[in-house]
Amino acid sequence: MRVLLRPRAEDDLDGIALYTRREWGHAQAVQYIGQLRATCEHVLPECHRLARPLGERPDVLRWRCERHVIYFQRVHDGLEVMRILHERMVPGLHL
Repeated sequence: MRVLLRPRAEDDLDGIALYTRREWGHAQAVQYIGQLRATCEHVLPECHRLARPLGERPDVLRWRCERHVIYFQRVHDGLEVMRILHERMVPGLHL
């Protein structure tokens, strides 16, 4: 199954990498971004049917990965990751 990260999701990953590098170092940033990318590329295609819909937007699904939530939609040829937001962020303000 094809997984596409929208530009805003790529920007989210860049921001997460910068923050993680600044706070916890390069090795931790590489590991954490790798974990987020692996979740998007491997876990979501296998387990997307188990993802929970976003209450106010049932077409948007969410999957938690550590301290972040991956928001995505099913599309005709796969999945599109819309955003990757910190767990404390209100999705309605950022989607």
